[in-house]
Amino acid sequence: MALFDAMLANYPHRRHFLQTVNLPAFDPPQRRFLYMKMHKAACTTVLATLMKQLAATKNIVEELSMERVHAPPQSLLLTGPRGVSNAMVEAAVQSDDVFKFTIVREPVARTVSAWADKVDVAGKQRANLMAYLGRPADAPLSLSAFIDILAHDEGARDLDRHWRSQRLEMSYDQIPYDYVGVVEDMAPAMAHITAVIFGAEAADQIEDTRRSFGHQTTSRSWRDTLTAQDVKNLEAAFGADLDMYEQVTRRLRGQR
Repeated sequence: MALFDAMLANYPHRRHFLQTVNLPAFDPPQRRFLYMKMHKAACTTVLATLMKQLAATKNIVEELSMERVHAPPQSLLLTGPRGVSNAMVEAAVQSDDVFKFTIVREPVARTVSAWADKVDVAGKQRANLMAYLGRPADAPLSLSAFIDILAHDEGARDLDRHWRSQRLEMSYDQIPYDYVGVVEDMAPAMAHITAVIFGAEAADQIEDTRRSFGHQTTSRSWRDTLTAQDVKNLEAAFGADLDMYEQVTRRLRGQR
């Protein structure tokens, strides 16, 4: 289990790691897969598409919702400590027959989105962060202040999967991915993923949760407010992610 232990070191605990792993409950039409879920990187769209396509292969009409997508039935997807074991994960990572993929997001955009959707509004993520910082739950926390905290406090940076390092969340340095797509070029990424797993005819059957769930983000306008110091702090906090993202986009350009 040396490989599993090497991957596990990227996460706060085993449950966190196994909740990132998604395996099919049965063989898809073309190829089995391992999807490493990435919060704030279109994971809802990816999971909804996988679930709908898997259900269709069994002639099941899957009624999707935000809650169901993020707690999928084990009849479709295996995830978490109840669905997958250490051995299952290691076997999937090492198998040449398993299509290993994920979707990542440009790190600056992802961090801004995490603040806008999870910190600038009341909710569990904000409450946990403020408790960690020893501040009242309703204390103000600007985008610049949030970024400054992430740059200088490793504990805060690792506190929540919505803003912690993508490189760690996907075990980038341990998993030999067959494909890593980017949110910024989502349509061809999802077309490729679905074609590999379900066949060419599935490539245009993508569940766009921005429309079906009204799953929108308010982060775009906030990015324009970043200062030079904010950018410097983001580079300090997520330098490894920025390097990874450059590697991924360079590889994608080479595949075209």
